[in-house]
Amino acid sequence: MIFNISLKKLVTDHAEAIGFIAIVIAYFAYSQYQQTLKYEVFDNPRKSDFYYVDYLAIDKSSDRRFRYIPLKVLSVEPNGIRFKVGNIAHTTPVSPREHAKLDRAVLLRNYFKQHELFLSFTDIEHLISSNAIYDARRPENIYIDGWIVLHKHEMYIDG
Repeated sequence: MIFNISLKKLVTDHAEAIGFIAIVIAYFAYSQYQQTLKYEVFDNPRKSDFYYVDYLAIDKSSDRRFRYIPLKVLSVEPNGIRFKVGNIAHTTPVSPREHAKLDRAVLLRNYFKQHELFLSFTDIEHLISSNAIYDARRPENIYIDGWIVLHKHEMYIDG
């Protein structure tokens, strides 16, 4: 009985601290979940995945200011991956959610450039280790974090 009363008092007296600790724990759990999603895509790439990259590390002649772009996987081949290069760039690395939200990917006809990019698995590993490829996501159906990133005909279906 005494323990129950002192526990109640402890919780009521320190509710803000307990709430803050709960938020910090939730933030770290969410960060770990995001890392898991990223490495799942890195380890098992497939059509329609998105890689978020510092394009200046790939093409030294590209714009130095607007350099952070998405790459969409068109095909995974035996010796590398073929990408469609994003045409909308950012000045700083932004999250996949922010790319999808700010860029309105499906609504823009010019969201991707006309040319394709092929990177070998060795090049991709080097870009990941140097953080030039700073994030990756696999769309759930046609969405990334609730934002539409694919047309229905582009949706990857297992099987």
